[in-house]
Amino acid sequence: MTSNSRSLKYRYLVYLSNKTNYVGKDHKILLQEIRSSLQNSSMYDIRDLRISSYFIELDVASDELVSSKGQNWNYLLPISKFGYFLKIEQISDHEDKIRIEFSISTAIFLFNMERFWKSHEVLEQVWKESTGLTKSILNGIILVDAAFVHLQKGESEIYFSILHRSIDKFVNAPDFFYGINLEDFVKQIRVILSTKKETYFKIKVN
Repeated sequence: MTSNSRSLKYRYLVYLSNKTNYVGKDHKILLQEIRSSLQNSSMYDIRDLRISSYFIELDVASDELVSSKGQNWNYLLPISKFGYFLKIEQISDHEDKIRIEFSISTAIFLFNMERFWKSHEVLEQVWKESTGLTKSILNGIILVDAAFVHLQKGESEIYFSILHRSIDKFVNAPDFFYGINLEDFVKQIRVILSTKKETYFKIKVN
C-alpha cells in the first residue's frame, strides 16, 4: 500500500509506543508494513512516520473528524501489533497566534522529548512572523529539528547535511535566546559534525 494521492480533509499525529525498540533505519520497512496492514481502508492515508526512542509518530490524513482518544478510529486495532496506542493530536493550519515565548518554550519541551517534527511545526509559525537575527536563529533551530527527523527515518547523509547548513544561521547569535543556551546548542552541533556520530542532544536552558 502506498500513500494516497487524493486530498483528505483532516490531519493527525497518531502516537504508538515503541515497544519493539525500532530505530530510524527501520523507517522504510515499518512504514510499508503499517500501510500494508491497513490496505483495506480508503478513509485515511499514512503519509509518513518518525521513530523516537519512546514512540512511533504516524502522520495520518483522514476524512473522519475523530476524538483525541481515537475511540471512533476502528482502524487502530490492526496496527496495535506495532505498538500500544498512546494519543492522537489534530494538526491545524489555522491555529490561533501564540506568543513567541510560549512557542519557544513548547518547542524546547518537544525537542527534548525527541518530538522533532512537532517542534519544527511550532517554531515555523513564529519564524514566519520574525525578522532579522531572530528569524535566522529560529531558522537554525528549525533546521536542527529537521535534521533529527531525518535521523529518525534512518537518513544519515541528509541528517549531517542539514546540520551543516544550520551552523551558518547562528552567526552573531547571542549566548542565550529566550532561555536557550545557544552557545551549548551550537557546540553540540559542531561535536556531531566533527565526530560524525549519529546522535541526538538536549536543549539546555538557563
